[in-house]
Amino acid sequence: MDWKELKKEIETIAADSVENCPEDILRVFEYEIAPEGCGTGGLMLGPWFDGATASRYLIPYYMYNIVKLTKDLDLSVSQIRQHMHLTMPKALGTAERSGMLVLADLTRRTMACVDEMENRDEVLELLNALYLYGSSINAWQNYRVKWGLNQAFVIPTGRELVEMAKRADESYI
Repeated sequence: MDWKELKKEIETIAADSVENCPEDILRVFEYEIAPEGCGTGGLMLGPWFDGATASRYLIPYYMYNIVKLTKDLDLSVSQIRQHMHLTMPKALGTAERSGMLVLADLTRRTMACVDEMENRDEVLELLNALYLYGSSINAWQNYRVKWGLNQAFVIPTGRELVEMAKRADESYI
């Protein structure tokens, strides 16, 4: 695929994801569906943590760092590609395993295009488009993740901790 076509596709998906929650985020975080078969005993905690990591940190953050590298004129496009191939495979695996399939697909295709590109400015344009999409799904993931999960594991207040300690101390008498 021509890099300009891919960039336009990513920008279209990114623009839509600003207004509408992407299906990957809805599927994993809202509806708790993990079609990839991940999750211990059918629990969604693993996919949530991995999905959150992939969509919040790994791909968007790595992409941000690669964009920064691309702006460093002392580095060749070849060195930028090398860095991309050192960091992105784990991020891709995590994204795919946790259900962030669109992000993984766009990242994989972006990497394939960058492998064929030599113009630094064009590489930067394509990487920035993917970074925009990653930033957008990061926001949606933060909105859709089950933050209420912590209510299952309520953190005791200071007074409750003192009472627990007294009861524990009594049990040793």
